[in-house]
This record gives sequence, C-alpha cells and structure tokens, in this order.
Amino acid sequence: MDGSAVVPADEAIWVSRAKEGDQAAFEAIFQHYERQIYGFIYRMMGNAEDASDLTQECFIRAYRALSQTSDDLNISAWLHRIASNACLDVLRRRQRIRWLPWEAHKHEHLLHGRPMDDPERQALSQETQATVHQVLQQMSPRNRMALILREFEGMSCEDIGQVMGLSRSAVKSVLFRAREEFRRTYRRLEEASRS
Repeated sequence: MDGSAVVPADEAIWVSRAKEGDQAAFEAIFQHYERQIYGFIYRMMGNAEDASDLTQECFIRAYRALSQTSDDLNISAWLHRIASNACLDVLRRRQRIRWLPWEAHKHEHLLHGRPMDDPERQALSQETQATVHQVLQQMSPRNRMALILREFEGMSCEDIGQVMGLSRSAVKSVLFRAREEFRRTYRRLEEASRS
C-alpha cells in the first residue's frame, strides 16, 4: 500500500465501494485509519509487537465483515470496536490484564506526536506520560478503555458507546467513574512517591 489513497470527506462512498469489493476503497480506509487504530491498540496492550499484530488482525476482520455492515456505518467507531474486541480476546487468552510502561519516544511518529525542541519541556512531558500510564495500568480495563477512547482518541460519547456496546448515558457514567478512579489512583501514587 503506497499511502497515496485518501479517504474522502464522505466516507460513506468509500465504505459503499469497499463493500462491493473495491480493493482501492478498502485500501483508502486502511491508509486513513491505520495509525489511529495502531495508537489505540498500543495504548491498550502496551507494546509495539502486539499493536502491530492486532492492527493487522483488526483490518483483516474488518475486511471480512464489511459486506455484512449497515449502510450508515460509522467506520471509525466500528474499527475501534473490532480493535477493542481483538485486544480483549488476547488479554483473556493470556488470563491476565497487563499494561507495560509506554515507550512513547519509540513510537511518537505513529501516535500523532510532535517532537519538542525544549529539553526541559520534553523531560516533563515524558515524566507526565509515564505517570499517566502508570495510573492507567492500575485502572480497571473497562474504565481504562473508556478513558483512552475519550481522552487519547477524542471520541464522542456516542462513538464510545458504539465501541463498547453501551448507551450514551452509560458511557457518561463509565467516564465519570473512570475519571474518579484515575484521580484516586493518581493521588495514591503521588502520596506514595512523597513518602
């Protein structure tokens, strides 16, 4: 895939073409969403190898299932749903939920990051990222997923609901609880680091 394919403003056209078997249309969807899905999976799984494998698996599943989708498909939410299911499948198989420290400096180019010129600012940013991911590691998987979808992926409550299979009001409740869990865990880590 050469990267020249671009998803037009009206994704419905590309989805429709891809459903009819147009390889170029699916390639355009892949090119448009690959980095976003990789970033989401990387945050959920915590390592590049899993993220790469599961991103590929996600798009294979999407390709196979696309013909059975409705005409009003929200492709972003649908791909995130496939990705979250793929992550949960792997985590269940491993019989434990894990989250390895995020090595953002190694994958910044894949995760919409931009380099910083100020070394002090960069050090603070890396420290903050490490703290955030340490907190996320200790959160429940459901709360962690909701927070990642909202804060890292910038999804709306409706889209998060589609990904997680929840109503809009349920998403708001989960996000409220997730933020509370994040605050409690963050404070606990701060207090532990001071003592």
